[in-house]
Amino acid sequence: MLLYNWDKVMSVSNGNISNIIAILRMIAYKKLPTNYYDPTFKFQRYKFGGSSFLINPIDLLETGRQFSDREVVEYAGVASFRSYHYFNETKDTTLDLLHCKVSQDIINNNRLLDIKANRIHFMFEKPQGEI
Repeated sequence: MLLYNWDKVMSVSNGNISNIIAILRMIAYKKLPTNYYDPTFKFQRYKFGGSSFLINPIDLLETGRQFSDREVVEYAGVASFRSYHYFNETKDTTLDLLHCKVSQDIINNNRLLDIKANRIHFMFEKPQGEI
């Protein structure tokens, strides 16, 4: 599981999709930059911990390579609207459409997200017990 602060990720990355992917990879793999030229070097001084969460960040970042970086970033952004407290109590990984602050068009055009019964389902966030 990966806990992150989406607002800080967006702020530090200046909303740049490549930078967001680099930050997510850095915190998911817990890797430090290898040298000054490493793309994550400029982000190492920041703490990105927060209450946004991804249950399977490695699956998203590895299998997500089949999809566009924009879709992966949108996935992480939409996932940031979920309540970690609610997840801990219910193990529900979906998000009520009413709690999503982005356009429904973004969700409809993202192959990693699906809407069923007014709930957003995340491809790599399977509810407990579901394979």
